Amino acid sequence: MIKNRKHGHIGLATTDIEADAKWYVEELGFELIGDFVHPNGNPIKFLKNCDVVYEMFPADAGSAPGKIDHYAFESNDIEADYKYCVEKGYKITTDGIEGIPTLWENGVKYFKIASATGEELEFCQVL
Repeated sequence: MIKNRKHGHIGLATTDIEADAKWYVEELGFELIGDFVHPNGNPIKFLKNCDVVYEMFPADAGSAPGKIDHYAFESNDIEADYKYCVEKGYKITTDGIEGIPTLWENGVKYFKIASATGEELEFCQVL
């Protein structure tokens, strides 16, 4: 079951990740809690303020710069969450369970589903 999950992060696409991250830190008081490079070479930054965590990444053809790209929930068992969503018939918007080995100490696994109106929701397990 995927109800009542703890907030993970809010994904934000940006056209200038360095400038945006600097502005969030200097002007809004966010703390840089993760500074990574995706295997494709793109930077990914995680910033936190109180209980709000933003994941900043470069905008591509599928994302709108300056807009929330996705909302993520924490997962303790990504395979079970994925199986549940498939069984419920939710539209999976990723290529199944995906992973980024360069995030955090041991990488992450995640997948995204579409809400009834198409909003992307991510379930993410830090490994």
